Amino acid sequence: MGTGIPAALDLTITPALPRAASRLEAMMLGAGARLDRFVLERFVKRAAFAVPRDGAALRARLERARAFYGDERFVGDSTTFFAEPAPLRAQERLLRSLPDGEIVALTYTSDFTPVFPEARGEMGQDAGVARWWRHREPGHPAMLCVHGYAGGHLWLESLAFEVRRFYRAGLDVLLYVLPYHGARALGGGRRPGEPFFDIDLVRTNEAFAQAIYELRALLRHLRAAGTGPVGAFGMSLGGYTTALLATVEPALAFAVPMIPLISLPEMMWAEGDSDPRLARAVEHGWSLAALREFFAVHAPLARPPLVPPAGRLIIGALGDRICPPAHADALWRHWDQPRMHWYPGGHLAQFRRGVALREVRSLLRDAGLLPRLG
Repeated sequence: MGTGIPAALDLTITPALPRAASRLEAMMLGAGARLDRFVLERFVKRAAFAVPRDGAALRARLERARAFYGDERFVGDSTTFFAEPAPLRAQERLLRSLPDGEIVALTYTSDFTPVFPEARGEMGQDAGVARWWRHREPGHPAMLCVHGYAGGHLWLESLAFEVRRFYRAGLDVLLYVLPYHGARALGGGRRPGEPFFDIDLVRTNEAFAQAIYELRALLRHLRAAGTGPVGAFGMSLGGYTTALLATVEPALAFAVPMIPLISLPEMMWAEGDSDPRLARAVEHGWSLAALREFFAVHAPLARPPLVPPAGRLIIGALGDRICPPAHADALWRHWDQPRMHWYPGGHLAQFRRGVALREVRSLLRDAGLLPRLG
């Protein structure tokens, strides 16, 4: 582990990555990979760098931003980029009762201020959105759930994270909606989540700063309301955000990145300079090295994790072609080889994901946060 701009991500398959053990698993892996490649080509890559801007003005702005974000203090001392959050100004609305608890809709005012001075008049303070499954009795451990790119639809995320099962196991669960996603989408013809990866890369950096600010504020809000220790569980883009949160928030009790994206530059530049979809970025003077420098302020591999080793678990998919297995493997190595679980299948076709989610509950039981069965 260490600090600084992450080096090139090693995309080779290492001995730590298991092979499919059976013919059935090999079929699952192949089917998952094919679905991922289809979605990656048709939807994800087409959105990258797709917003037209004034070329000369954007080039000048990004050069100023690159010099600003390149300040080594931002990586060496996380408090210089990730500000301590103010107390959450939240409103609650009861949605329904549960055995021993209730589901609450949480809205709050985001007090986040962009770090890059030029962005401070550009990013409006939208209303934050979350949904909280909470027990009436205080003291239950809590889990912040962070969804993936283009997600944030709370009814769907409650299924993806198996919220009811975690609630019945004894956890309070809070579903968080990332900036520009779900009910926080900007509209105007842009898909939910798309502005998060704007060609104006300032928006991406500030979106991560805002997400971490809000998650830390929510963590403090839950603790002030009487929960036990609070951890985070994120998938895909949410896995990246969870891994980043684990390097910033010392009070985080556990961190579970699942099928995590772990290096934005490598994801964007996966096919090299010849990728025609990168033509607009190259025209603006960007390269893989420049992206690594620009995004270092929020790179999960730039700082060591603060979460106790017993609270770390990484879940990867062997057939993942959106966030390839090398991303999860790189995080596993950076985190000093903690618990790791691989499932056959892909990023979207998550075959045997139920086993993976049981691993999360096993982690929490072994860490003493949930009672052991039997």
